[in-house]
Amino acid sequence: MNFPKVSKRTSAVTAIIVLLVAFFVWLYFVFFGGVTETVRNLAYMSATEQIEKFKSGEISPVDVLKAQLEMIKEYNGEVASGKEEAPDYMNFNGKVNAISFENYEEALEQAKEAEKRYREGTARPLEGVTVGVKNDCGVKGWLINAASLTMVGKEPEKADDPMIQKLREAGAIFVCQTLGPEFWVSGMTWSRLYGVTRNPWNENYTPGGSSGGSCAALAGGFCTLSTGSDMGGSIRVPSSMCGVYGFRSPYGRVAQTTYTQYCTIGAQARTIEDLILVQNVITGPSVEDMASIAQKLEYPTTYQDLKGVKIAVDYFDNWLKGGIDKEERVAMDKVVEALKKAGAEIVEVDLSWNEDLYNTFGKALFSSAIGSMFGFTIGKEDMLTPYVANILKGLDKKGFFETPGAMHLGNGESFMKTAHKEVQEKVFTQGCLALITPVLSTPHVPAEYDASRDGEVFMTFPWNLLFAYPIVAMPATLSSKNVPIGVQIIGNAYHDLDAFRVAMGLSKVLPQLYEDGRFPTFTRQ
Repeated sequence: MNFPKVSKRTSAVTAIIVLLVAFFVWLYFVFFGGVTETVRNLAYMSATEQIEKFKSGEISPVDVLKAQLEMIKEYNGEVASGKEEAPDYMNFNGKVNAISFENYEEALEQAKEAEKRYREGTARPLEGVTVGVKNDCGVKGWLINAASLTMVGKEPEKADDPMIQKLREAGAIFVCQTLGPEFWVSGMTWSRLYGVTRNPWNENYTPGGSSGGSCAALAGGFCTLSTGSDMGGSIRVPSSMCGVYGFRSPYGRVAQTTYTQYCTIGAQARTIEDLILVQNVITGPSVEDMASIAQKLEYPTTYQDLKGVKIAVDYFDNWLKGGIDKEERVAMDKVVEALKKAGAEIVEVDLSWNEDLYNTFGKALFSSAIGSMFGFTIGKEDMLTPYVANILKGLDKKGFFETPGAMHLGNGESFMKTAHKEVQEKVFTQGCLALITPVLSTPHVPAEYDASRDGEVFMTFPWNLLFAYPIVAMPATLSSKNVPIGVQIIGNAYHDLDAFRVAMGLSKVLPQLYEDGRFPTFTRQ
């Protein structure tokens, strides 16, 4: 058979086309692996959009759940047993590793039930929307083991916690349990029991902690919403590192079972609209929590713009010698420019706090009800993850166990009084609607980072002592290494809606993640 002759020019063009096609195929698999665009779009679809499409019948809860299960299969990796130390735990799995318990079969049945409810017109506020539940929130029949070898063999929960009750009654689907560090005492997420959780945006880096698994699951498209808790920044730190929205509600806004004002619980979402949606479900009183606020606060879906509004900004230059790193500063600069674009008036303030406060905070926290959890470690010190062992040794060296807990609590209360006065004088009595600060001193924290040995990098814990202030964490930009950088928006005490107003206003002028090609790469850069 005679083939027609092909010119050198045609051959060259053909070769270039083939190379371009190969390049784009490679690029697709680098960014999205073996997952199709349809699956990705369904997995990352916001809850508000899902609900609209569920109602119209365009898609079903089963479609979304199956897409998210496909994302989990592709990117999460093997789930540790939770019954013994994970093999080679610092390298176990090698993928995102955000999940401690898979509830997929039950979730699929719930999705089918939700599909039926939409057809019948009996859908509830979160009908068919998937939720990742942090491994510190009680779901009936699920195990809370604090990611600790010392808790292996603990009995499953006998009842839903108040927040879970509200989510279940609203029709939410609990697709999986998400990981945290051992005893939730680290701003990063890894343990001997489950291994290292990695950031889907860049797997060399941590998703933060202690709600790191919840935020990594959101960033990975494994679920649509997630639960978290915050006793030192545990919602805000991972929200910042994973590019999602999180709300550290003021104490009492969301009913909980932990009786210490330093810790509050809440949720995370990929959009501010979704955060509002879930917040309107989980707030309100509960007979199980005497501290829960009796009057339920409703969060509007629309807010006044920021034109003419005064907003305070503090770069926290006092925090560390030299202040925050260059990329965190650039992120703050972008937020300031976005606020100006929205018409806000910027007021620069300078709070006197620095990282030395961590000692006061830590001793007060561990003298509260939170400290009782270390009772499980007595006689099992050799089973602890290194950072927990280091924290306990450090407390011992500082004479923590020789000093009455009441004195540590008293020091914490002294800080509360002086810090509250400072915030009021410098921010809120000056007519500012909110205060914006960084969340971390740097976004580039390795996945295996040990803060007990290498130092803390987060700037969140003073607000756990100032437990009445509502704080929205929101994404600002991406770093040079493709790690999200966020900020925290602090409203006046119990003025939640002011913090949400600022977050909503910023969301209109800052480029948003999880859209227009800005998605996690699931690679190590």
